[in-house]
Amino acid sequence: MSMKKINGKRLALVTIGQAPRVDITPDMMQGLDAEYDITEFGALDGLTKEEVATLAPKGGEECLVSRMTDGSEVVCSAAEIEKRLEHVFAKIDPEKFDAILMLCSGKLEAAVHSLPVFSPYDSLSAEIDERRAAKDVVGVISPHADQIGKMQAHFTAEDEARFASASPYAVDEFARAGEKLKETDVIIMNCMGFDSAMAAKVEAAANVPTMTVRQLFMKHVGKSLMQKAPA
Repeated sequence: MSMKKINGKRLALVTIGQAPRVDITPDMMQGLDAEYDITEFGALDGLTKEEVATLAPKGGEECLVSRMTDGSEVVCSAAEIEKRLEHVFAKIDPEKFDAILMLCSGKLEAAVHSLPVFSPYDSLSAEIDERRAAKDVVGVISPHADQIGKMQAHFTAEDEARFASASPYAVDEFARAGEKLKETDVIIMNCMGFDSAMAAKVEAAANVPTMTVRQLFMKHVGKSLMQKAPA
């Protein structure tokens, strides 16, 4: 995980859905000690729902789940999102920003730039590694059932983890997901769309400590923002 200091307060936030992410950004930034100049970019910006529908996964393609500006859920091909992210990153002028914060916890190969790029995927991976080292049984909630297989790759043995799915953008299935993960030591909700209220519902149903990847990400980003520059 990158722990490079962010030298400045001009942040580009990139979502795989449509910007602005009013469901994520205010919550993320309120936990920081200083004011930051935020500009949001989205891989699906400017597209209609009909145009976004053409980006749906085909033939077993890996999927990514995100949100439109009207609050509705969208499921897209990961490969199509990667293509669109390349164009988004090309728009981010390194002279106008100090760092890029991704608003997706998936592993995104297109998230490469001359600026420091901070990804929730790194925060998620680090937390899973710590939990595995502690011999914890980890419960993981993904926003789509088709993403569970991808999460299983983080673990080497079946008894290390349990899995469930629930969307942060559709029908409330958090209690059901929590019930499924009762026999775990900790639950991680793996999507930046999951918030603390959703985590509370899961925790109440499972009676297991529950955290969101958003919380993990901001803990790690906060450390980078607060680091002192090297002497």
